[in-house]
Amino acid sequence: MKTILKFDSKNSFDLPVEFRNDDVRFSDSFAEYFIERYSKPNNMVFDPFAGFGTTLYTAEKLGRKAFGIEYLFERVAYIKQNMGNNAVILHENSLNLEKIILPEIDFILTSPPYMSKSNHPQYPFAGYEITGQGYNDYLNDIANIFCHLKSKMKPDAFAVIEVSNLIIDEELTPLAWDVAKSIATVLTLEHEIVIEWQSDSSPTYGFGYDHSYALVFRNN
Repeated sequence: MKTILKFDSKNSFDLPVEFRNDDVRFSDSFAEYFIERYSKPNNMVFDPFAGFGTTLYTAEKLGRKAFGIEYLFERVAYIKQNMGNNAVILHENSLNLEKIILPEIDFILTSPPYMSKSNHPQYPFAGYEITGQGYNDYLNDIANIFCHLKSKMKPDAFAVIEVSNLIIDEELTPLAWDVAKSIATVLTLEHEIVIEWQSDSSPTYGFGYDHSYALVFRNN
């Protein structure tokens, strides 16, 4: 496997105007590459942080079944307008996975909501509301979410997590590396792939870097 991959950061379709200021999607070309590599037709592809549905749409397009969870209702409503019969989206919080009936999972492809280590009172897993929880709570919640998912993943199933380190106000948050450590308490970290994002319209990825990481985990 190559350790550096290049993808266009632009998606094949634009979001409605009301969502464009929050457009932090990975591209559907990125999703297509990893779904084809780590799953087969009719497999179940899962996204616990569905966002605007890129994983679900792409999985359906490639002949997979798709299941997603998204915290924000307006995003769930948008996804439902665009998905077909082989996809399911739930308006839920992935912190509540123990209460949700999930299918057996062949492959997970997702990008978690991001958090910096300081000066970030809004909690990602509460829709960026202020809860009093901090960066260590965030990392513990990441581990707990994947602990629940592990029991639904088939043996040797893969999970690919797209995540970036952050530079905000000249402070580095090694988010990708910290997320890798958290999930690695549950699943086996097999690869880290540098994703170089290319765009004609913007010089950087958007978080201080022009790259992110695809962290590849296996359930074994």
